[in-house]
Amino acid sequence: MKKIYSSFFFLFVGLSLLFAGGTKEKSANDSFKVKVVLPAGAPAAALSKLVYEKTQFDNSETEYEVVSGPELLQARVLSGEADIVAVPTNLASVLYSKQKNIKLLAPIVWGNLYFISSEPVSSIADLKGKTIYSFGRNNTPDLTAREVLKKNGIDPDKDVSFEYLSAVGDIPSAFISGKAKYALAAEPSLSMIMKKKPGTKVVVDIQEEWKKAFEGASYPQASLIVNAEFLQKHPEYVSAFLDKAKESSEWVKENPQKAAEYASKIAALPPPPILSKAIPKLNIAFVEAEKARPAVEAYLKVLAEADPKFIGGSLPDDAFYYKAK
Repeated sequence: MKKIYSSFFFLFVGLSLLFAGGTKEKSANDSFKVKVVLPAGAPAAALSKLVYEKTQFDNSETEYEVVSGPELLQARVLSGEADIVAVPTNLASVLYSKQKNIKLLAPIVWGNLYFISSEPVSSIADLKGKTIYSFGRNNTPDLTAREVLKKNGIDPDKDVSFEYLSAVGDIPSAFISGKAKYALAAEPSLSMIMKKKPGTKVVVDIQEEWKKAFEGASYPQASLIVNAEFLQKHPEYVSAFLDKAKESSEWVKENPQKAAEYASKIAALPPPPILSKAIPKLNIAFVEAEKARPAVEAYLKVLAEADPKFIGGSLPDDAFYYKAK
């Protein structure tokens, strides 16, 4: 399971180039090629209809690629191969701070983290004094979970003890074996855990707690970004692509069984029976950048409090947000 979700919880600090040379040397009237890259996991599931059907657009040829692991995603970003990419939202902020040659198009995944237990507990308060197995110390999932604990009056450094494993993919085996009685789990790994260990309890829905703390919006975990030069040359394409991306994300939520079939064929994800149960808890929602801005800024501020490097030093300005014409 390591390759399923670890790709979505990393920070490329220090990237100096994004999509260098990625824009094709053709006029806006010529046929052009486009590459869309998604990490395996929730973003691939969100756009599974778009990718599986290899949706095409007028006067262009679109190639879709789903990659497993941060190394491959990083390679596509640095090589300039991709025109539109799904990345962690804070990574989009980091990249913008370096070159300002990207635009945030739309968050598409709004968190999929859960505190789980094999013990008879029922609330976040019951986590006090417990050892919680987690992953990615000081990475965005860890910081997000810690913030939720703090908002509920639990000091994550004093009231609980975290035992960190190497990656999110290590959580299922530790929990199913009984080594971990409490854990931070991410979908779709959680649905696999619950199938293999039916007594598993979801103690805290991190997303719901975040909504309570931050005025009704969850945190924008993953977002679509576009090369700014590509956007300037092909605004009609970007607009049409976003319409189809929104359509795909809505279709996935309405058709989880069929979406699971599509997603499992395009990405290294659990089999359809498990993935179809995970989809409702992936919190897929396409929200245009301008509308999502308050939630994006709230999320980035929390990460910046831990360390400004997580967002590239400061909040991005107006030009970061794509504005539909």
